[in-house]
Amino acid sequence: MDKKFYKEALKLGQKEKRRLVSKGQYPYLPVLENMVSKERLNSGTKLGIMDIPAEFLVGTKNEGRTNAFASNFMPLLDESTEFALKWSLLCNAHLNEGIREPIKVYEYMNRYYVQEGNKRASVLKFFGAASIPAQVTRILPPKGEAKELKLYYEFLDFYTYTKINYIELSQIGAYVKLQKIVNKEPDEVWSEEERSVFRANYYYFKQLYEAMGGNRIKCTVGRPFIWRIANS
Repeated sequence: MDKKFYKEALKLGQKEKRRLVSKGQYPYLPVLENMVSKERLNSGTKLGIMDIPAEFLVGTKNEGRTNAFASNFMPLLDESTEFALKWSLLCNAHLNEGIREPIKVYEYMNRYYVQEGNKRASVLKFFGAASIPAQVTRILPPKGEAKELKLYYEFLDFYTYTKINYIELSQIGAYVKLQKIVNKEPDEVWSEEERSVFRANYYYFKQLYEAMGGNRIKCTVGRPFIWRIANS
């Protein structure tokens, strides 16, 4: 079994771990069970199978495989392990026929935590997948006055009508503003064609924006994207 790609992924994981350790930060995947009560986890809503943004896949549901991955989902276990062999087999499957079985995740505050399929997620992230098919269970936080909570519930309203989960906005009222910019009422449902065109335009813009160094700016891609479509 050729482990060329595993070796490359392992180097990326080790590099990320060293970077975070040098800053005194936690270098492994965050665990959802450490953030949310058991009662809230058990009251999640199943959303079915959907494509989730790979960049929003940030951790695991439980402690099981936390230390096997750096915080960027790249592996940390030695290449002689059974883990490395299984990762490499998944890598071959992805290259030859594609990874088709959805992973299982919990969504909390528009971030995703893997319940089942950590290695599949790792392989897909390694190859730069924009999205990953997943069975999603949503965990709702309690409502509050904090800005991040208000933004999240505004996102949920936006998602209800658009089924768009990959654009993240950082200003209160921005999701309603986006609906207005594309000539939609706040509670107007998007068609499949409208979602497809929007997605293509968004990811085209995102690729150009990051190629020009936009990912070094402390700003979500959504903000300049809204400005672009508002002024086009």
